[in-house]
Amino acid sequence: GILLLFHSRAAAAFSSTRRWASSSASESAAAAAVIPRAAVSVVARCECAKDDVKYALVQRGKEPNKGIWSFAGGKIESGERTIDAAMRELWEETRLGSPPDDHDGSAERESVEATISWHTEGPVTSSDSIHVDDDGLVQWHYVISQFYARVEPVQSSNGASNILVPPKMIPSDDAEDADFFSLDDIEKGIDAGRITPGVFRVIRRVEAMHAAGLLDCK
Repeated sequence: GILLLFHSRAAAAFSSTRRWASSSASESAAAAAVIPRAAVSVVARCECAKDDVKYALVQRGKEPNKGIWSFAGGKIESGERTIDAAMRELWEETRLGSPPDDHDGSAERESVEATISWHTEGPVTSSDSIHVDDDGLVQWHYVISQFYARVEPVQSSNGASNILVPPKMIPSDDAEDADFFSLDDIEKGIDAGRITPGVFRVIRRVEAMHAAGLLDCK
């Protein structure tokens, strides 16, 4: 009887251990299945006056971060250069500029009337975007290269010829909305949870590089 009880308890313990190991293995496999993806975002800066600088942000229409404002951007396609991906994503989500493969000019005809120039020497910085669920399992992991673009201001449409403003963007693709924000508005938006916190870190770096004359555009 004692021997049978021992075997019964040992079998139950083994079964429980096997289920735990199987569950742990499944969770590990699920986490491992989320392979980090290369992505880009665009730090589009518009200087309307010396003390009036604004940055283009879009409101995400899909997860991750649905409803939150951040830089325009997205995944890099296979075989696509990072700078080309940045140009494509900015156009797809805001209609600023035009995609690099717009050989017949059809996409440019949908674009916002604005002059865009790019810092093409490489990304100005990079960051991770890692999202986990309530159990701590990774759902998304993007490695993001941030590119810089200079957006020229346009004349105000209210009749004041001496007032320059950012061009009006057209939210498209998976962007619910698109607008230009001042640095003060961005700080307030981060505090309120409406803008991703990493935005200000990137902008602070860009402002330092701009002040040092390190962001030549063409």
